[in-house]
Amino acid sequence: MITLITDSTACMTRAEAELFGVRLVPMHYTIGGTSYLESFSDCNGNFEALLAQNSGTTAQASVSDFTKVFQEIVGRGDEALCLVISSRLSGAYSSASIAALSVAPQRIAVVDSRTTAGGLTLLLKQAAKLARCGVSLKSIADSVKQMRKRTGTAFSVSSMDSLRRSGRLSVVRQSVNTILNIRPILLLDKDEGALVSGGTARGRSAQMQALADQVPENASEVLIQSLGSTAAPALLEKVRAKLPHASITCGTLGPVLGVNIGLDAIGVSWISE
Repeated sequence: MITLITDSTACMTRAEAELFGVRLVPMHYTIGGTSYLESFSDCNGNFEALLAQNSGTTAQASVSDFTKVFQEIVGRGDEALCLVISSRLSGAYSSASIAALSVAPQRIAVVDSRTTAGGLTLLLKQAAKLARCGVSLKSIADSVKQMRKRTGTAFSVSSMDSLRRSGRLSVVRQSVNTILNIRPILLLDKDEGALVSGGTARGRSAQMQALADQVPENASEVLIQSLGSTAAPALLEKVRAKLPHASITCGTLGPVLGVNIGLDAIGVSWISE
C-alpha cells in the first residue's frame, strides 16, 4: 500500500485528506509570540483575527517531523509518496528528503511539487487516483513530476508588505503599491516553483478577470482559495463563465501562507488536460 504525505500548506480540509488518504505533516507558525502547528484548513481556529493584529513568522516542518511519519508508515509495511511545497518557497522538501534517506529511501519517494496550496492539492488528488489503481511508487512519482507541467497557480494580494517581510519575492517588483488600487498578479513558475510576476490589475473586477485569464482553456479542474477576502464568488463566476465544463471548487488558505502573503488574498490553481 502507498500512503500519500504532504505538508499543511496544501490547505486541505480534514475530510479531503481522509477521502484521498493523505497524511498531513504540520508546518509551524508564530503570531504574537505564541507558536502553533498548522493543521487542516478547517481546523486552524480564528487565526485570521490574530493576523489582523500581529505580524507573524513561519518555520518549515523539520526532519524529525517527517521522520516520525515515515517511520510509522514504513513500520507497518507500507510505502510513501511525499509531495511537498515548492523547494523555492520552503525548506520542507529538504527536511523530507533527509528524513527519507535516514528511514528507508527505497520505500519513500519525495517529490518537489514546485507549487503550494491548490496546486499541491490537485497534484495529490491525481496521485491518489494512481495509488488506488495499483500503480507503483516510482511510476506515481514520475507521473506527478510530469503533471507539474500541467499545473498552475496564480494569486493576488491587497498589500505587498507580508511578501516583502517573507523574503520570497525573488525577481517580482517590490515597488508595486496599492495606493491607486493597483493589485499585483503573482504566479508560481512551473519549471522552478519560484514566485514570478504576472502583471498588475487596477480595481477588484480587473483583479478577478486577470486571475481568471491565467487559467488555460483546457483546464479540467480548478480550485479557488482565499483568505480574508470576499472576492471568491466573483472569481468563481468569471472562471465558470470561461470553463463551463470544468470541475471548480472553493477553499480556504491556511495560517502559514497567511503569514507570508497577508490577509485579503485570493488565488486560483488548475490542472490541465
